[in-house]
Amino acid sequence: MPTPLRETALAAIADRLAAELPDAVLERARRAQVDTDKEAMPRLVLTGTDWEADETAEPGSTHYTLGFVVAGYVRDTTDLGVEQGLSDLHASVVTVLAGWTPAIDGLGEAAEQGAEFRLYDTYESAKPAGEFIARFSMLAIAPLGAPYLP
Repeated sequence: MPTPLRETALAAIADRLAAELPDAVLERARRAQVDTDKEAMPRLVLTGTDWEADETAEPGSTHYTLGFVVAGYVRDTTDLGVEQGLSDLHASVVTVLAGWTPAIDGLGEAAEQGAEFRLYDTYESAKPAGEFIARFSMLAIAPLGAPYLP
């Protein structure tokens, strides 16, 4: 059975993050809230978001734009340490992904779209902790009407 391009791309992104940031726990498509008081940190959660198709870019092909987010979680002993840890982890994720092209036919380079940062309030976490949500996109090209790995 052929593998959908979306899954191929997300698996390649996860592999890249795991290989390049081995000190961070990596998860895919997690729905449950991260318990920053108890779970291992730093932590990254990769989730696919948007999938847009353009059938006008090239005859006989569909150009898909895959949106994905990487959420990063950090815990420290101080609020300042959390903010600095978030900045460092975010910069590491951007360095690993922005401009990177998987060695898979049909997949283009990842592009950074933006990010949001947040320190948790004391009622959300007993220990100083926070998160960032980094947004990215990636181009995937497949034959018209066949969004699978060729």
